[in-house]
Order: sequence, then C-alpha cells, then structure tokens
Amino acid sequence: MPKIAAPTVREHHDMIKTRLVEAAERILQEQGPRGLSAGAVAKEAGIARNSIYRYVDSVDDLKMLALESFVPRWGKAIFSHIDMSADPAERLADFAAASVLQTRNYPHSSLMSAMRLSTGRPGKSAERATTQGSVANVHGFIEGFITKQFQAMGADNPDLWASFARALIFESFKASEAKNDVETVAHTLKEAILALCESARTIPFGEVPGEDDTDSEQPVIA
Repeated sequence: MPKIAAPTVREHHDMIKTRLVEAAERILQEQGPRGLSAGAVAKEAGIARNSIYRYVDSVDDLKMLALESFVPRWGKAIFSHIDMSADPAERLADFAAASVLQTRNYPHSSLMSAMRLSTGRPGKSAERATTQGSVANVHGFIEGFITKQFQAMGADNPDLWASFARALIFESFKASEAKNDVETVAHTLKEAILALCESARTIPFGEVPGEDDTDSEQPVIA
C-alpha cells in the first residue's frame, strides 16, 4: 500500500486529486488543451503517471475538473469590476473590458477550447455531467447578461444588438492573444461597446434604474 501524506486515506485521496486538478489547470493556461496528457499532468503534479487513474477516470475528466475550479474564479474576477447599480451601458462595457483583461490569466482560446471539449462529449460519470452543466450554465448566463443590458436600455431587437456586442468582445479576445497590448485592447473595446449602446438605446443614459440585487446578476456555478 502506498504511503499516505494525510491523516486519513480519504484526505490523502482528496489532496492528490486537488494537486492533479491544479496541475491540469496550469497546463491548460500555459499550453492549452493539446498540451494536456496523463504524462504531462503526472510530471507537473509530481506523481507516477499510472497513479492518475486512482483519482480520475480519464484526462477528459481532469479537463472538466480544472474548468470547474477555474470558471467561478473567472466570473468573480470579472464581476468585481462591475458596478451593478450603474447604467446598463456601463455595466456591459465594464463586463467586456474585464473579460478581455482576464486573458492575462487564462488565454480565451484555451478556455474556449477546453469548454468545447467538455461540452462536446457525453458525460460518463455524475462528476463529469455536473461539470458539463456548470459550463453550459456559464455560456447561458453570458448570453443572457449581454442581452439583458440591451433590453434595459430599451433597444429594439436586443438580441441583434447583443450579437454585435459579442462579436466585438470575441474579436478583442483575438486581438489580445495576437500580442496586442491587453490594456489598450480593453480600453478600446470599452469605448466601442459604449458607442454601440448609444446607438441601440431608446432610454436616455442614466435614466435606467440599476440592479438592486447584484447576486442575481452573477452566474450560478455548481
């Protein structure tokens, strides 16, 4: 029986699993999903390669566990920069800029690739299915959040305006990952979103009431 580095076998199991998830997340951040393999995770975590399968069923499970660990921090970091009592145009612009600034910590292309992998394959375990649900929840929340801001501004066809805003945000992700200065990209994106909102809105700036319940504006991560 292998030595355990915790008071109980269960605590040892949880400790090693956490180490594996953290190793997987570092690899995803630095190399993207293509760099994630059993050997790479084992080396990063400092354990024997074959030992991984005592803690997870597959490398795919590690991808999703890493996402489940990262996504709540990602959302919290973004929404810490948003004043939910502000005009919806400001909320949306701050959301967009903060999202781009987060690419300094986790390249958007790596995050999206990992999310596509996690949602593109059926869950084979309750744990994987839970994580897939969390990822789908985040996608749905972002779509809804952007659209809701245009609805609050009284925009005609808010779904269409929201699609324009998403296009600006995604192109800004590409610009930041193409080695453009991320601060400049975020600032320019914020100005572009504010201009877009000014064209879309029918309710004058500042006349739209802010949100009283900020918790309702943040994604629920399982």
